[in-house]
Amino acid sequence: MERHVKKLAQLRARTDRQLVELISAKLDRGFAYARVLAARDSGASRPMSREFLQRAEEAWHEANHLLPALGGNVGTDRAALLRRAGVLREVLDQFAADALPIRRAAGF
Repeated sequence: MERHVKKLAQLRARTDRQLVELISAKLDRGFAYARVLAARDSGASRPMSREFLQRAEEAWHEANHLLPALGGNVGTDRAALLRRAGVLREVLDQFAADALPIRRAAGF
């Protein structure tokens, strides 16, 4: 029985490492789209900018959805991924805020 528990612990550790890599890759993809958005910001067409923002948002959502699945043995990795996800969220929120049209009240 002890052998089975040890084997399960090894499998969980490997799964957690792979999950950390997957989440990190999704965050990397989100940051890559955000960098493209930042570089294209000055002269990008609106449809193309929306597409890059949407893809970056999808990458963040996928990573954020997977984060709770991490086991308890990845404490420092979890903290680093949470920080990176938070930074990406802030960047995407800024792009979304910048994309909103400014509505001016009549008479001003």
